[in-house]
Formats: sequence, structure tokens, C-alpha cells
Amino acid sequence: MNRRKFLQSTAALAPFPVVAQTGITKAQVALDKTSEAYWQTIIDQYDVAEGYNNLNAGHWGLMSIPVMDAYLENTRKVNRDYSLYVGSGKAVDPDRFDNYWQEADEVIAFLANKLNVGADELVLTRNISESMQLLFAGYNKLRPGDSVVFTDTDYGSMQAEVRYLEERRGANVISVSVPDPASYQGFIDFYEKVIKDNPTIKLMLLTHMSSRTGVIAPVKEIIAMAKSHGVTVILDVAHSWGQFDFDFGDFGADFAGFNLHKWIGAPLGLGLMYIRKDRILDIDPKSGKGGKGNTEIKNRIQTGTVNMPAVITVPKAIEFQDSIGIKHIGRRFRDLRNQWVNQMIDDDRFEALTPQDERMYAGITSFRFRAITSDEDYGKLHRTLLSKYKINASPYGGMRRGGAIRVSPALYSSKADMDALALALKDILG
Repeated sequence: MNRRKFLQSTAALAPFPVVAQTGITKAQVALDKTSEAYWQTIIDQYDVAEGYNNLNAGHWGLMSIPVMDAYLENTRKVNRDYSLYVGSGKAVDPDRFDNYWQEADEVIAFLANKLNVGADELVLTRNISESMQLLFAGYNKLRPGDSVVFTDTDYGSMQAEVRYLEERRGANVISVSVPDPASYQGFIDFYEKVIKDNPTIKLMLLTHMSSRTGVIAPVKEIIAMAKSHGVTVILDVAHSWGQFDFDFGDFGADFAGFNLHKWIGAPLGLGLMYIRKDRILDIDPKSGKGGKGNTEIKNRIQTGTVNMPAVITVPKAIEFQDSIGIKHIGRRFRDLRNQWVNQMIDDDRFEALTPQDERMYAGITSFRFRAITSDEDYGKLHRTLLSKYKINASPYGGMRRGGAIRVSPALYSSKADMDALALALKDILG
């Protein structure tokens, strides 16, 4: 939807005031959040390229129009106030100037509260890839001959960080293939068997929600099991936070990376790194950022000047989500997934890569046609969907059983969009 249509849509809801300046009106609050009428009011708050059905929201998330407005205003502020914003402007003229460092600390405190962790356990990064690179490269407890494990459905950049430990730390790198089809207990049993079969494993990459398949792993149980065997877990939370409800603080994770510009809907170029306070010394500081025994998480990263307007827009993005409610968001994503999967699931030529267990899926689900397996063929299928049907979904490869197409709807997706996908797939299958 373009901005003019958004303004017309919100004007039509007058005289209802805006709730917490998020773009959600009292009229919307009064609507049934399972109704398409309600979700249309959310769709109307996004400016999306017209003429295409974007089902590749997993690449990055769009800012809603209210969040974009906040970002533009913050950009104007930073551009106007230049170094006074990071220097002594507020100290000498507090009625005129804000201070970036104070506001950034407030953002971290805000995020820590949402994640149920300490503010001294979080630091902002540019994306989850940077977070995970810092965690794997900085992890100093490995000894030559120790093993590190990852799976074929972990994200490629994270796999690369694990492989690098062979050169950096002298580690033995183990790659395994996850159960396919997946099941809740099957995942737990699989990881336990991998650890028992490879007693030298000391470190494991674990993905909460696979970017390749959409499968949600039972990470709380897997982390507890791994710890009981003396295995440390570094958790990839790129695609789960903001897509469905969970309590991160309850997972028992020691290390984790997050994206803020995917399902949270913050501006591009924002991630988070989490290090449990009592494990901080297990991650080396960056060079020149403090000597041995340094316990400051900010000293585990060195990025220089950051996108300050993006950082201070983060609370607005989360406030927009909160105005909807994460439980409602999770239910919506499952509804969108089911809208198209349930039209295809009985076709023997089709395979969904997420199971029909609501604990193990949200919005993202990849699929295969049983007649094709090669990554190249799925690249061709992606181009067919885009050119002929104007559906933008993502081809994925690198998995043991072959390629797939990932479907990742967004809050601006409608059930009609999902119906269009199912119709296109049926047309292609003939």
C-alpha cells in the first residue's frame, strides 16, 4: 500500500485517536483480531511494491509506515544535531539536545526487558551474522581436538563461522543432517544421539527457527540436554523473535544472536548479541577493547560509527508489534501458513518441510515437489513463480534431501495472497 492510501485508510477511521502513536487506532483495537477486517487495517500500514506478492519476508522485514515515519524523523534529528548529539550538546543545552549514548542505553534496557535478560547481557550489532561471528570467533574454551557441530538446515553464514573454528581453534568440525520429516521429540532425540555418538563435541550451533525450512526446534529441551553432556550451545534466534511468542529468558541459553530488521520490523542494519553474564569471560574482547578479565559486553564488539537513527527507532518498531500483540501475531502467521499448506498437503507430489505440529511452525514453511530435488531446479521454479505468477519466494539449497522453495509471509500478507500461491502451485503441477 502506498502512503496516500495509508493516510486515506487511517482518516476513514477518524475520529478515533491513535493509540500510543503506533498507527493502531481505537477502532482497530475494537475489531476481532482473528478477522480479515482487522488484519486489513494492519496491511494498510505498509507501503509494499504493488503488482507482486512478496512471500520472501524472511530476507528482511519492512518497516510499517509509522515506524518509517519515526525513522525519518530520527534521521532528521541526527543529521541536524550532528556531533552535539553524541557529544556535550545535552549537557550544555538539555532542553534542545538529546544524547545518543543515553538513548542507546535506554534501547538496550528496553530490549532486555522484552527478552527477560539483563541489560548488561546484550549489545547491539549490525545483524545476526555479525553477532554469531563474534560469538564463534571469540569463544575461547575450545581446545585442539574438541568438536563443534552444525546441521544442514542451519544458515550458511553460521555454518561458515563453525567451519572457521577448525583453522582458528584446531577444532574438529562435524556436519549432520536433521531429521526430515521433523518431529518434536525426534529433534531432541536426534541431537542427543549426535552428542552421545561424538563425545568430543564441546560446542554446538542450534537454530531456533530454520531459515531454510521454517522448522521450530524445541530449543529449551535441547539446550538443557546439551548442558547435561557438557556441551555449550550458541543459539541462532534470527527468525523466531517477532514471529511468535516465547520467553527467551526461559531457554537457558548462554549465547545467542538476534536480528532486529527481520520480524521485529526495525530499520535495516540492526542485530543483537546476548552473552549470559556468568559466561562473559568465555568470549574474548575485541583487540584493544580491554584486557584479560574484562567483563563488559560492549568490549566484545567494535563497529565504529553506527546507524544512530536506526538504533533509536527500535522501540517504535516493538511498540508497533505490541499494539497488535505477539500472541495474535503468532496466530496470524500460523493461519497464513495453513491457508496455503492445507490446500496442498494432500497432493502426493507436494511436500511441506514443516510438520503439522503447531509447536514446530509459524509463518515460514518451505516446500518441495517430489519430482525435483536439485538446487538448480528450485532456482528455475523460483523464477517461474516470480515471472509468471508475480510471487516472490526464495529458493534454498544445501540440504541433504535437495533444494526447496521458502515461503515467508509478513504482517502485510493476506489470506488471498496465500490462496494465490496455492493456485499457482497447482497450476504448475498440472
